[in-house]
Amino acid sequence: MANGWGGARPGAGRKPGSKGMRKVPLIPAKAHRVVVEEMPLDILLQVMRDRSVSLGLRCACAAKAAPYYHARVSSGPPKASFEMTDAELETAIRREKEHALRTGPGQPRLVVIDAA
Repeated sequence: MANGWGGARPGAGRKPGSKGMRKVPLIPAKAHRVVVEEMPLDILLQVMRDRSVSLGLRCACAAKAAPYYHARVSSGPPKASFEMTDAELETAIRREKEHALRTGPGQPRLVVIDAA
């Protein structure tokens, strides 16, 4: 630059051997799997499937491993019928009818209003 500001300058930048440099190369995931024979998730699954272990411990292992295999159910409020797509609305109506068949006559029920 004409005014001496900006651009490359001699002596600028990180010095060789400075503390921020990585000295040990990263272990590739495939090699890491060979070095570490079992990952923590593998151990949780083994204990969960072992029928000789107490049911309480098996349930605890299942609860710890579940987030790695199943998505969380939405905790937000349910959608109103006018916010649903046609497919979502049909699914909700079908599930409500199935729920009505499963509950007994004395159970409280939601009312399904057919828009058609």
